Amino acid sequence: MILCRIVIAFGLLNVLLLLIAALMPLPFNGLEYGWSQASSLMILQGFITAAMIYAASEKLRGSDIGQKAFPASIMSYVLWLCMFLRWVAQ
Repeated sequence: MILCRIVIAFGLLNVLLLLIAALMPLPFNGLEYGWSQASSLMILQGFITAAMIYAASEKLRGSDIGQKAFPASIMSYVLWLCMFLRWVAQ
């Protein structure tokens, strides 16, 4: 259950990063992570982060959807991270 709490905290940090990037673009390797250059990545990050927080909180409650969605939400974040790293490397 400590893993779920860590994932929720990580998700909330992701929301904070997303809000900061929406207000003030963040520079990564000469690119700006903001609405002008990475709007699709930011929208996808928001959806995945919301799913990750929801799945972790449901797993803490012990529901079936939490048991099934938690690993999928973690994997979706890993796939989003791969997309982000590919975007930074361009």
